[in-house]
Amino acid sequence: MKNFFLLLFPILFFGQNKNLTVTINQISSKEVNSQNTIYTIDYQIENVTSNSVSFFLVPNALIANTASSMTLFPVYKIYQNGIFEDMDGPFFEYETEDELTLATIENRNSQEFKNLLNKIQEEKNILANDVYKKYQEEGGKNEDFLWVYYNHKMLSNVITLGPNEIKKLSIKTLWNKNRYVKNDHLEYYLDENNKIEMELILDLKTNQFKDNLSEDDLAKINANPNFITGIFVSNKMEINFKE
Repeated sequence: MKNFFLLLFPILFFGQNKNLTVTINQISSKEVNSQNTIYTIDYQIENVTSNSVSFFLVPNALIANTASSMTLFPVYKIYQNGIFEDMDGPFFEYETEDELTLATIENRNSQEFKNLLNKIQEEKNILANDVYKKYQEEGGKNEDFLWVYYNHKMLSNVITLGPNEIKKLSIKTLWNKNRYVKNDHLEYYLDENNKIEMELILDLKTNQFKDNLSEDDLAKINANPNFITGIFVSNKMEINFKE
């Protein structure tokens, strides 16, 4: 009996501290050309508490579990016939529609590709310069250009949910129809005859990003009991890799 309660206690403790639920509602796909299929993952985050909660998250892009250390993106896992495949792929992160469109252009030497790449780079440079200028005008002390940009990115990606609020979100990503995913000496194969499923994970952190935050930012976040951390795992949803 003693061992039973020792096993039960962590489960009860975890359940009592559950702030969010994550649910994949639908995964759809659309072929854009002979080499690329766009996948749209519709999901939702629900605050299951009676308090507002806040957390860091870039909600419209995703990253593979094996490459997910220190990320603001939702993390995904791929399962084949119920077995987790710790592959770095087949999907990668695209934060804007332009980045996604760029990845679908088959001819990387085309003028279309070069023009869109230049547009993306120019817009990022303008944004970074504007952020740095505003930071200085508001009395910011740090002169590190990249630190100022990433500090802005961190603070711009705080999501707040009211009590029992549900936020519906969407991620667009791309499969280049390559069924082989290679991680160093490991190789994985996406077999269309297998049942392939995806799972999303929100690995919410605060102190791990302290290098991108000022001391005041970090102190305010740590003093807020409703700024949450933790790992929140979604349901598994079948995903179609048939051609």
